[in-house]
Amino acid sequence: MSIPGPRNSAPLRILHHLQKPSLWPETLQHRSPQPTSSIKRSNMATRALVVGGTGGIGYAIACRIAADSATSTVIISGRNKPSNIPHANIEFRLLDASSMQSIKKYTDAYKAATPEKSLDLLVLTQGILTTAGRTETPEGIDYKMALHYYGRQLLIRELTPALKDDAKVLVVLDGVRGSPPAKLNWDDLDLKTHFSLASAADHCISMNDAMIQVHAQEGTRHFVHAYPGLVRTEIFHTLPWYMRVPLRPFTVLLGVTADTCAQNLIKGTYEFSSAEDKDGKLWGCIDAKGHVVPNKPTWSDVELKKVADHTWDIVDKAIRQQDSQL
Repeated sequence: MSIPGPRNSAPLRILHHLQKPSLWPETLQHRSPQPTSSIKRSNMATRALVVGGTGGIGYAIACRIAADSATSTVIISGRNKPSNIPHANIEFRLLDASSMQSIKKYTDAYKAATPEKSLDLLVLTQGILTTAGRTETPEGIDYKMALHYYGRQLLIRELTPALKDDAKVLVVLDGVRGSPPAKLNWDDLDLKTHFSLASAADHCISMNDAMIQVHAQEGTRHFVHAYPGLVRTEIFHTLPWYMRVPLRPFTVLLGVTADTCAQNLIKGTYEFSSAEDKDGKLWGCIDAKGHVVPNKPTWSDVELKKVADHTWDIVDKAIRQQDSQL
């Protein structure tokens, strides 16, 4: 689908969307990071699962955790195994994160093979950058929204029994710009009939904001929604040439490396979870520097329930499709 408006303005609009990491493809020049000296090793996860960790920011986060401590165990999951896995304590497990049925099978297998409450850190970065309109998966969910929102929430729900009581969950999309309820079409939350690229981004961002609050109500674990800023990746290979060429200088001049972004987000997540001045909140949003985003609106109980009910209705219907075909 072409982007509305003059062609020469399209790259700037795409640049706005490039700052959402889950829109990045799972491709990146894979490099092994140095240990994060600014993060205490005692705070680092000993067991981490990074979905979307086969490329981009997710891969950089996984490598940073693995490099920081040889005793850590890091699982990366996505569609394609990276050609270079630089650390012996990183394991790849295949997952189609756009399919709710695949996610359910994956999480069931993970829980069956892993002791309860053994996971320290769950990181969700999966996604895609595309200018296409609504493109449904075989389960009837828009492909972009399945990756950026619905699949993430299903992973959190199903893996909750595996999370330690003090575990951290890091959702990487855009923890800065979400706001309720103005950006939501409450009568069409999955945008079945009112889809646009802008509305899909708004719904995924805002509903991720809402759901970290829902999950945080259920225990002692910390939930963080992060904004990565502009990061240098190989994202341009997925764009038309007339967008790819003018956008590249922006990322070269203004973007940070994936490893720098990973360091900022990990540091911000652990600093938030250990802060004593967050008024007892177990959820928060951080920016590209890892700093807490101030004045995030707290959703009303009615709004949170409506988003949660909608989310579980969509993902559970998708899962039940397989049962009905047996």
